[in-house]
Amino acid sequence: MSNMILCQGTYAKKPYYASDDCRNLYSVEELCYYLYHNAYLLDDRFVNGELVDWIETELELADLAKAVKRYAGRPDALTKLVCDLRDKVGYYDNEDWEKLLGEIGRNNRLTVEERRKLRADAFLEEGKYALASDEYEVLLRETSLSQTKLRAKVYHNLGVCSAGLFMFRRAADYFGKAYETFPNTESYVSMLSAMKLYMTRKEYLDYLAEHKESYEDSLEVERKMEVLKLDWPNQASKKFLDSLMSKREQGGAFYDGIESLSMNIKQQYKECVFRNRG
Repeated sequence: MSNMILCQGTYAKKPYYASDDCRNLYSVEELCYYLYHNAYLLDDRFVNGELVDWIETELELADLAKAVKRYAGRPDALTKLVCDLRDKVGYYDNEDWEKLLGEIGRNNRLTVEERRKLRADAFLEEGKYALASDEYEVLLRETSLSQTKLRAKVYHNLGVCSAGLFMFRRAADYFGKAYETFPNTESYVSMLSAMKLYMTRKEYLDYLAEHKESYEDSLEVERKMEVLKLDWPNQASKKFLDSLMSKREQGGAFYDGIESLSMNIKQQYKECVFRNRG
């Protein structure tokens, strides 16, 4: 990838919306990059008539569009698209293309449930909580009640998504469902942690008093909270806030920094919650 890459086609005025990851693509090189880094999200449905039209009208790559049109919507369409991009566009070296084809082949051998779980976990890892939640909800509908371990993991991860969106009451409910489905310490401790974050101190202590069995787990919650408090001074957010506080007497610089921080947090939250369909 150290050599100069000659771009092909035109830069699209109207982007292609990759709904699997909520991204806009503007060139065939971006399409190659997207496929390479998101193969775990995709299946043959990605290769459709809309993609063909975009390649032909927006990128003005008539030969490529004609080739893709022949297999769009058919089995192995994604593999064939990658092969055509390798042969007609290049962008990556042969080793990278083979790696991508291998990953697509492995994904094709997964069950629908395994693939959906993989997609959801990837979204969760990237902090795309709304997308992850959507996938987990579908997975719950598609799995049987007898699949207790899988359903417990899904409920737990839905709790993580809700906590990431500061919906701590909902997070506690999901963690509780995870524990009820397949009892495990991690989900129970997570449930107590979420409860501690949304309940008043009295409500939380009353709950612990009514559930004596929670005593040891509540100590683990306190330990985790203390670790987070001790680590707070090392976090970038804390250092940024300290730098802002040092500018309080400067007036404008201080309030500009606060506004910038607030806008950044709001934008991050929106990106977690909403799908950009622009």
